Amino acid sequence: MISTRTRLQYAQGYLELGMIREASLELKAITDEKEFERIDYLSLNVRLCLESRKWKRMIKFARKIAQLDPENAFGWVNWAYALRELEQTPEAKSVALDALKIHPKEAVLWFNLACYCSLLGEVEDASQHLDQAVALEKSFEAEAVDDPDLDNMWQWIRNAPETP
Repeated sequence: MISTRTRLQYAQGYLELGMIREASLELKAITDEKEFERIDYLSLNVRLCLESRKWKRMIKFARKIAQLDPENAFGWVNWAYALRELEQTPEAKSVALDALKIHPKEAVLWFNLACYCSLLGEVEDASQHLDQAVALEKSFEAEAVDDPDLDNMWQWIRNAPETP
């Protein structure tokens, strides 16, 4: 019998190689229900769902990580992202705001919150959140230029009247 630890290692290796089907089979072979609460099991399922674009399933696994280990930003980030992919942007924003209460220095949460606000037409808030993300992690400045989720914010900035 193959141990859970070994199956998780196999699944991770398959994911790294882009072998989604094989990773899925390894995770499905884990049948001991107590293993379903393990963060590494849940995290690999999130990654599998991300690769296979199974957003509803991803929400389930990512939310469970956030509940079991709220100090782990991975669960929060992916929970909100999956909601956004399902066009549940207000809910994604709410998850990001909750996460930022615990992870105020997590740049990706600020960046994603900027995206959610921009999509919702809350462009001033989006701009402030983007500034916070960039202050924490400079690389988000370049990433923001091409992110279509920020188009509303960029259009607002371009159309803003010049201040003397």
